[in-house]
Amino acid sequence: MSKFSLELEEDFDFYMLGICSHVKDYRLCWELNQNLEIKLTKNSDLEIVSQGETKLYSFNCDEDDNKANDYYLISNKSPQGYLVPEEKKCDYFLVIKGPLSEDEEKAILATINESKNVLTSYPIEASELKSKNNLIF
Repeated sequence: MSKFSLELEEDFDFYMLGICSHVKDYRLCWELNQNLEIKLTKNSDLEIVSQGETKLYSFNCDEDDNKANDYYLISNKSPQGYLVPEEKKCDYFLVIKGPLSEDEEKAILATINESKNVLTSYPIEASELKSKNNLIF
Protein backbone atom coordinates (compact mmCIF):
# COMPACT_ATOMS: atom_id res chain seq x y z
CA MET A 1 0.00 0.00 0.00
CA SER A 2 1.47 3.35 -1.00
CA LYS A 3 1.26 6.47 1.10
CA PHE A 4 0.20 9.84 -0.14
CA SER A 5 0.93 13.06 1.64
CA LEU A 6 -1.14 16.15 1.30
CA GLU A 7 0.56 19.50 1.56
CA LEU A 8 -1.65 22.52 2.03
CA GLU A 9 -0.41 25.95 1.16
CA GLU A 10 -2.06 28.69 3.19
CA ASP A 11 -3.55 31.58 1.26
CA PHE A 12 -2.44 34.99 2.46
CA ASP A 13 -3.95 36.81 -0.49
CA PHE A 14 -5.35 39.81 1.37
CA TYR A 15 -4.42 43.39 2.12
CA MET A 16 -3.49 44.01 5.74
CA LEU A 17 -2.90 47.21 7.66
CA GLY A 18 -1.55 47.67 11.15
CA ILE A 19 -3.37 50.43 13.02
CA CYS A 20 -2.05 52.25 16.09
CA SER A 21 -4.91 53.74 18.09
CA HIS A 22 -5.64 54.14 21.79
CA VAL A 23 -9.42 54.04 21.46
CA LYS A 24 -11.62 51.02 22.13
CA ASP A 25 -12.50 48.78 19.18
CA TYR A 26 -16.14 49.94 19.00
CA ARG A 27 -15.04 53.58 18.65
CA LEU A 28 -12.49 52.73 15.96
CA CYS A 29 -15.11 50.65 14.11
CA TRP A 30 -17.53 53.56 14.12
CA GLU A 31 -14.88 55.90 12.72
CA LEU A 32 -13.76 53.41 10.04
CA ASN A 33 -17.39 52.81 9.08
CA GLN A 34 -17.89 56.55 8.60
CA ASN A 35 -14.66 57.21 6.72
CA LEU A 36 -14.47 54.07 4.54
CA GLU A 37 -18.24 53.69 4.06
CA ILE A 38 -18.26 50.14 5.38
CA LYS A 39 -20.33 48.38 8.05
CA LEU A 40 -18.04 46.73 10.58
CA THR A 41 -20.06 44.95 13.27
CA LYS A 42 -18.99 43.09 16.41
CA ASN A 43 -18.70 39.31 16.04
CA SER A 44 -17.70 36.61 18.47
CA ASP A 45 -14.11 37.05 19.60
CA LEU A 46 -11.42 35.41 17.50
CA GLU A 47 -10.23 32.39 19.47
CA ILE A 48 -6.64 31.19 19.13
CA VAL A 49 -5.50 28.06 20.97
CA SER A 50 -1.76 27.94 21.42
CA GLN A 51 0.22 25.63 23.72
CA GLY A 52 -2.95 24.61 25.55
CA GLU A 53 -3.93 28.23 26.24
CA THR A 54 -6.96 29.93 24.69
CA LYS A 55 -6.52 33.57 23.68
CA LEU A 56 -9.44 35.80 22.69
CA TYR A 57 -9.17 38.84 20.41
CA SER A 58 -11.85 41.38 19.56
CA PHE A 59 -13.20 40.62 16.08
CA ASN A 60 -15.36 42.90 13.91
CA CYS A 61 -16.32 42.25 10.32
CA ASP A 62 -18.20 43.49 7.29
CA GLU A 63 -18.99 40.51 5.09
CA ASP A 64 -21.46 41.25 2.34
CA ASP A 65 -22.14 39.01 -0.66
CA ASN A 66 -23.09 42.08 -2.69
CA LYS A 67 -19.68 43.71 -2.20
CA ALA A 68 -16.39 42.65 -3.74
CA ASN A 69 -14.40 42.97 -0.49
CA ASP A 70 -14.76 41.73 3.07
CA TYR A 71 -13.34 43.85 5.91
CA TYR A 72 -12.13 42.56 9.28
CA LEU A 73 -10.88 44.59 12.24
CA ILE A 74 -9.01 42.43 14.74
CA SER A 75 -7.44 43.49 18.00
CA ASN A 76 -3.76 42.63 18.36
CA LYS A 77 -3.84 42.75 22.16
CA SER A 78 -5.64 40.73 24.78
CA PRO A 79 -4.95 40.00 28.46
CA GLN A 80 -3.40 36.69 27.35
CA GLY A 81 -0.90 38.27 24.91
CA TYR A 82 -0.51 39.43 21.32
CA LEU A 83 -2.15 37.95 18.25
CA VAL A 84 0.96 38.83 16.21
CA PRO A 85 3.82 39.21 18.72
CA GLU A 86 6.25 40.62 16.13
CA GLU A 87 3.89 43.62 15.69
CA LYS A 88 3.64 44.70 19.35
CA LYS A 89 3.46 48.40 18.46
CA CYS A 90 0.23 47.74 16.55
CA ASP A 91 -3.14 47.85 18.35
CA TYR A 92 -5.41 46.58 15.55
CA PHE A 93 -5.24 44.91 12.17
CA LEU A 94 -7.53 45.77 9.28
CA VAL A 95 -7.68 42.82 6.89
CA ILE A 96 -9.34 43.31 3.51
CA LYS A 97 -10.09 40.20 1.48
CA GLY A 98 -10.97 40.68 -2.14
CA PRO A 99 -9.57 42.48 -5.16
CA LEU A 100 -7.96 45.88 -4.54
CA SER A 101 -5.94 47.95 -6.93
CA GLU A 102 -2.78 49.68 -5.77
CA ASP A 103 -4.60 53.03 -5.97
CA GLU A 104 -7.42 51.70 -3.76
CA GLU A 105 -4.87 50.43 -1.22
CA LYS A 106 -3.21 53.85 -1.10
CA ALA A 107 -6.58 55.61 -0.76
CA ILE A 108 -7.63 53.37 2.14
CA LEU A 109 -4.31 53.90 3.89
CA ALA A 110 -4.54 57.70 3.45
CA THR A 111 -8.14 57.77 4.69
CA ILE A 112 -7.28 55.79 7.81
CA ASN A 113 -4.22 57.94 8.55
CA GLU A 114 -6.43 61.06 8.37
CA SER A 115 -8.78 59.67 11.04
CA LYS A 116 -8.61 61.63 14.26
CA ASN A 117 -8.43 58.54 16.51
CA VAL A 118 -5.67 56.83 14.52
CA LEU A 119 -2.09 57.66 15.40
CA THR A 120 -0.73 55.86 12.35
CA SER A 121 -1.40 52.94 10.05
CA TYR A 122 0.88 51.01 7.74
CA PRO A 123 0.72 48.04 5.37
CA ILE A 124 1.88 44.65 6.60
CA GLU A 125 2.90 41.70 4.45
CA ALA A 126 1.15 38.82 6.26
CA SER A 127 3.06 36.07 4.47
CA GLU A 128 6.33 37.33 6.01
CA LEU A 129 5.13 37.16 9.63
CA LYS A 130 6.26 34.32 11.92
CA SER A 131 2.81 34.06 13.49
CA LYS A 132 0.93 34.34 10.18
CA ASN A 133 -1.14 31.24 10.95
CA ASN A 134 -2.99 33.26 13.61
CA LEU A 135 -4.45 35.29 10.74
CA ILE A 136 -6.26 32.35 9.17
CA PHE A 137 -9.93 32.54 10.10
